[in-house]
Amino acid sequence: MKYLGNKVGNGLAIGKVYIINTKIPRIEKKSLSNEEEITKEKESLKLVLNEVVRDYEKLGQEAKEDEIKDLCNFYKILLNSNSLITSMEEEITREKCDKLTAITKVMKTKQEELSLVDNAYLRERSKDIEDVTNKLLRKTLGMKEIDLKTLTEDTILVAESIPPSVLLSNHLSHVKGIISEIGGKTSHVAILAGTLGIPAVFGIKEISKILTNGELIYINGNEGYIETNLTNTRITEIKEKLKKEELLKESLLDMKDKSSTTKDNKKLLVSANAGELSELDKLLELNCDGIGLFRTEFLFLNRNVAPEEDYLFNVYKAFAEKMKDKQLIIRTLDIGGDKKCSYLDINNEQNPFLGYRAIRYCLNNKEFFKVSLRAILRASHYGNVMIMYPFVSSLEEIRKANEILNEAKIELASNNIPFNKNIKVGIMIEIPSAAIMANMLIDEVDFFSIGTNDLIQYTVAVDRLNPTVSNLYSFYNPGVIKLIKNTIDSVKNKKGKFVGMCGEMATDPLSIILLVGLGLEEFSVNASMVLKVKKLISLIDSNEAKKIANKVLTLKTSKEIEEYLDNKARIIYGKYY
Repeated sequence: MKYLGNKVGNGLAIGKVYIINTKIPRIEKKSLSNEEEITKEKESLKLVLNEVVRDYEKLGQEAKEDEIKDLCNFYKILLNSNSLITSMEEEITREKCDKLTAITKVMKTKQEELSLVDNAYLRERSKDIEDVTNKLLRKTLGMKEIDLKTLTEDTILVAESIPPSVLLSNHLSHVKGIISEIGGKTSHVAILAGTLGIPAVFGIKEISKILTNGELIYINGNEGYIETNLTNTRITEIKEKLKKEELLKESLLDMKDKSSTTKDNKKLLVSANAGELSELDKLLELNCDGIGLFRTEFLFLNRNVAPEEDYLFNVYKAFAEKMKDKQLIIRTLDIGGDKKCSYLDINNEQNPFLGYRAIRYCLNNKEFFKVSLRAILRASHYGNVMIMYPFVSSLEEIRKANEILNEAKIELASNNIPFNKNIKVGIMIEIPSAAIMANMLIDEVDFFSIGTNDLIQYTVAVDRLNPTVSNLYSFYNPGVIKLIKNTIDSVKNKKGKFVGMCGEMATDPLSIILLVGLGLEEFSVNASMVLKVKKLISLIDSNEAKKIANKVLTLKTSKEIEEYLDNKARIIYGKYY
């Protein structure tokens, strides 16, 4: 059985399920009757705080990764804060309550305070407060921490929510993957998993109830799914795949200093997707060809008020300066669907993925939209910045968006604020109507970026997270491939214009061969996939890929196409596939 979730990345793994329960029992407030009890409760509170601080100190000292050291240090500073301790003591005194109640209330307030801070790192840390709170509560209740030292076999951790503290352990040698029902790519547990190279899949509903302890499963973090009920034949196939994955991983070490070039020396771009300042240093280390998709929504989510223009500008400027002459494509706000902001006036809809979202919302809220556009324009003075509109379905939307962009330019010019007056503007091709009339739209913009995640979903009318119909969601659907070809062909002979791809199809080994053959010029992928995609491209002859693509266009089913590309991949990639 296959279960689809949200891909977090970091590769593949096979192992036995270990379901962890991190839930804290319901806490009933206990009233204290006299000053003696209040004093004892405060003393007991300090002992708990000191014990947890010592735990984090030990973990930080033993940790090898800087991210883990930094997180442990953040937790220590937080718990040693005089204001935090005083607030808890005052709560005990004022409410005559027990330390469990005081911890819960004060830490919740602290979490809410951090979520409002106009600092991306601290806002992200607000999500970790719950993990610290639960550790304090478990310590107070005398509950045992998850003990990974007892693991003796390759293990996949499964939980409703994997707490970051689990990955701070120094006993992760047998932890081969993690599955969480909730969480996203920007959560700290996802970042830690990436640092440690642990394959992860999030967002599979009720999976901790579906799986059983000790059950052998396969996790594919790159494509975002897990497999259960594995046959002996399938286990053998997976283990062979893991060996080749490891071989490929070892070969990536020398790709940082190499350009993204095919076997026959055709230069392509392999850019990275980004959305947070915390990713910048890692992207620079990879020496990618730029940022093909900056997801601005990450700067708007998990907060109670919209970010100010200066804040957005400073984030974009930091990226632009570090990228220097490399392209930085900033996508305007792609909100709606499964990405919601409490402070935006978007009502609940019966089908939000087909509703009031992305460019549709921005065009109806011009002044709100202009804040983002001005921030991007200001940053364009400091690097090779481009603007990209998401979820475009018509020519009218492009023209209306460009009108608002021109207004933003006039406002900046009138205030003598510098910006690139010739900034390039592009659109996401993720709605079938845009792909079909790409030859009409290209005259209005400078580039296209194909977002295959949505393009496939809307073309074949499939919710890819629905396990009942997920088999219909395929990179190899002939209709999808024809839409991609039509989009790429529309740019041919258009001087200075290009087509890239920022969807997950750009990381698929079989699709990469096809896309090179169709003439795709830029692959924008998650940071963890940059070197792998560069490596695979280096093994492909573009002329041979073109012949393969022409053959694919004659095939009539997804299965035929996948099998054909799979056979070609075995020859082209050799020992790496």
